[in-house]
Amino acid sequence: MVLKGRWGRAVLAVLVTIATVLLLGPGAGGPGGVRRGGDRPSFTLRTHEPYTIAPADRGRIPPLTPAFGNTGRLAAPHGVVMRVTITDGAFDTPGTPNNCYYAKHHRTIFCEFPNAVPVGAGYETAKPLPEVFGHSLVRGAYTYSVWPLGDPPAHTEDYKAQYERGREPALGLEPVAVGTLKGGGELRFVSAGYADRADWGIKGITLRGRIGEYAVAAIPAPTGLAQRVRVEVPQGTTFAPLTREEREGLPSESDYCSRDQEDGNIYCSNANWFVTLRVRIDRRVEGAEGRISVPEPANGDTNPSNNTAPIKLEITGPARADQWVPPVPTDRDDPVNPDVSPLSSAIDIDSRTRDIALAAAASAAALALVTFLLMRRGRTRRAAASRQPGAEE
Repeated sequence: MVLKGRWGRAVLAVLVTIATVLLLGPGAGGPGGVRRGGDRPSFTLRTHEPYTIAPADRGRIPPLTPAFGNTGRLAAPHGVVMRVTITDGAFDTPGTPNNCYYAKHHRTIFCEFPNAVPVGAGYETAKPLPEVFGHSLVRGAYTYSVWPLGDPPAHTEDYKAQYERGREPALGLEPVAVGTLKGGGELRFVSAGYADRADWGIKGITLRGRIGEYAVAAIPAPTGLAQRVRVEVPQGTTFAPLTREEREGLPSESDYCSRDQEDGNIYCSNANWFVTLRVRIDRRVEGAEGRISVPEPANGDTNPSNNTAPIKLEITGPARADQWVPPVPTDRDDPVNPDVSPLSSAIDIDSRTRDIALAAAASAAALALVTFLLMRRGRTRRAAASRQPGAEE
């Protein structure tokens, strides 16, 4: 079927509009939309001076008041989304506003601000973000970014589906002069003395046990001001984090190593250093060794050779029948690392299914419109013909 003339152009224009709205979302191509000719709003963020935490404020991370300004050529008519992450700390999520969503690991927050942001407008949050907790000695940073609501960057988390929504009153915005925003979007912080050049070190450990059993070893306290150590378990073993029931049964002065949900590494940390590493011995691997390490001070270590030490493994035989424990789930099933679980694949499949459904809906709507317009055109022609002189009554 070929559509020609004025009717053909009209039908084609309507079809393009329907397909654009269904596939790209409202406002994707029309007036006031986020995109126009490939352009989009652009935001400049506040520059935050690095912050040194005084000895009297050990573990008290400074609050963050983020700010942004629309310095692009287009407004953000539907508002903006702000994503904030923190390293070496965790948000106090019970204080999260109800227009924000927080991750299970408490290190990332998304906040929605649905009011339009015109070109040249600048805003800061009406109050700082929720309080943050950290170790007694920290070296980390906040980082944040802003984009138009409804137009996220590629590969952005589906925070509404994967994160928890806050329950406190909504976080608002207050105007600020765009000229005060010079770029950045990062607030670095460090405990006093943490960055001084010093000797940080760690001693090695030995895991002993039978194949098919758990093996445990006490983690030695690191020298210097290091607050946590990183662990790489020996080949042939699997990190065995404690279950919730096991953790609840521990005395308060004991702690175990855990996997960081954000970077996937195993860390051990405790202010008093009564810390234990637990692994399952899966099989014998000749010469297998793991590694335990500490970071360096920001200004360098006076003796970096002792920042890493071996984790040795001594296998004493096969497990007794009454001591054998099931293998630890693989990383894809690991409950302490849900970001790589099968749910991620399910989300990707759901996303593709949604796109296919939208495309099908667009095609169906377009076909229905074409059919309607052609039928209407036919009725109009028949009505006009019936009014011609000599037409049958």
